[in-house]
Amino acid sequence: MSLLRYSIVFLFVFSLISCESSENTTKIVGWGDSMMKGSGGKKSILEVVTDELNIPHENFGVGGLKSSNIALLQGGVPMQLVFKDQEIQASKPSEVTYYNTEPINFQTKQFREGRIDDINGTIERLSKKEDKKKTTGYRFTAQNIHENIKVQDTVVFKFNDALKNNNTWTIIWAGRNDKKAGDHVFQTRDNIQAMVDHLGENAKKHYLILSICNGIADREYKGGNAHTNIMRLNTVLEETFGEHFVDVRSYMVHKAIYDMDITPTPQDLEDIKKDCIPRSFLKDNVHFNTLGYEATGKFVAKVIKEKGWIK
Repeated sequence: MSLLRYSIVFLFVFSLISCESSENTTKIVGWGDSMMKGSGGKKSILEVVTDELNIPHENFGVGGLKSSNIALLQGGVPMQLVFKDQEIQASKPSEVTYYNTEPINFQTKQFREGRIDDINGTIERLSKKEDKKKTTGYRFTAQNIHENIKVQDTVVFKFNDALKNNNTWTIIWAGRNDKKAGDHVFQTRDNIQAMVDHLGENAKKHYLILSICNGIADREYKGGNAHTNIMRLNTVLEETFGEHFVDVRSYMVHKAIYDMDITPTPQDLEDIKKDCIPRSFLKDNVHFNTLGYEATGKFVAKVIKEKGWIK
């Protein structure tokens, strides 16, 4: 075989390998609170999406976080730090005397890797042994520096997870833990907008914002103030994010139980009448059970297919 033919065959094979590699590297990530994490069920919605679409995922959901905290971890809102004596220590952890927002709570690992400018390191949440829920401070441990480094008054810590995934397909499910009365809905919107603004060009074409779900507590039934506030927040999110907004709340209330071939109980029908998610899908007053996350995940996967993300 001539050199030209060898070259053509090589380029053809290489193109096939490249295409296969490109398809295999498609990934979807989720940023959010306990609903994204999958609290209450054996599977999160991302695990269901992975099963339905045959693509890998990474779940950055953390229970208890507000949208401002989630935006910090995702990179849309910068984490600002001030160090004691405005200095990063080379031989020991550096004490943080100020941070703008809580990035970590007791429900997740207590340290995150990232960097300050070109200084790699780890930020760690501190708490007392007798009360893990209360944060007492943060400290930063630098890697591979040999002398103390003076820094400006305020520096920005960038999380590695945020840097690695800012151009990855993204699902954001945030705001359930936020205050929702009055202008608070716009703060939630702005935090989510900051997350979207942080996304790379590819991710800006492939992201979804999921609606906030009301629970089955009396005050979250239709007609209650909490229900009204949640519906208003969802309206603001839909108006802001348009085709990227997915109303999982409405789907789970009105259609999911039939799509999943479940015969609704009398209590389910009562919940639906009150514009709440049927109790058959819930673990507690708010969180889904495994069946609830499965129904939501299948719906989200269907939305992704309909948008043509998956060929």
